[in-house]
Amino acid sequence: MIGTLLDKIDRFRATRVLEASRYKRAMADIPPTLYAYWKSTAQSEFKGIPSDAFFFARATEGLLVFFDCVRTSGKPCALPSAAADSVWHAWNELSPVQLNRFCKKHFGRAIPHVEAAAMAPEMDQALANSLAAARRLDALPAAGAGIPGLFALDRRLRMPAGYAYSATGGQVAFRHINQHGAEEGKRHLPAALAPAAMLAAGLISAEEYQVSLQKAHPDGSGCGAGCGSTASDSGACDSGGGCGSSCGSGCGGGCGS
Repeated sequence: MIGTLLDKIDRFRATRVLEASRYKRAMADIPPTLYAYWKSTAQSEFKGIPSDAFFFARATEGLLVFFDCVRTSGKPCALPSAAADSVWHAWNELSPVQLNRFCKKHFGRAIPHVEAAAMAPEMDQALANSLAAARRLDALPAAGAGIPGLFALDRRLRMPAGYAYSATGGQVAFRHINQHGAEEGKRHLPAALAPAAMLAAGLISAEEYQVSLQKAHPDGSGCGAGCGSTASDSGACDSGGGCGSSCGSGCGGGCGS
């Protein structure tokens, strides 16, 4: 009886995600077989991942946000959420043809699934492309330290082996999430996510950059291009931008055609 009640609550919460999502029409187009396939296969690759309907709904919505980032950015993007990546992997295994059709219908193009290893040389820049696009989709300032919903997803869901993003020292940083859903280890500060680097990459305007400096240093003591290279909160930090074991994203998506 308790199990039945919990199942009803879970389905109700999942329905609420669907009803409240700005991607409601696209969410309604998700193939009915995807949840069952994800539930039966995700554990083999993403150890410890929850298998409830609410988690799946939130992770699926995150994947659609990422697809929208690729669409609006027009650049290669990296997916900063392992939870959303789990749905992408399942869908790509279940029916890549249907997935391509879905993306063309709702996001204007097929979005190729690119493994992290293949994107490694450009991963940090692809992550910055995602950050700028996700902020704009969430109506956040494109520069600064705002954490858009896509980047906050793993932390909110306590995704095992996911990425916990936060703002530190005026820049976006992340820590790894362990198999129990808790943050651990040092904070990493990908250089490409610093406002100055995003300005240099053409992801934000000079005006947006100046506004971010003013907000970070209201007393006028702006530190220029070096802002955000060190952490102001507790925990050791790594300001390097390399990928590999410290990379704050899973797979990525190209521009498609």
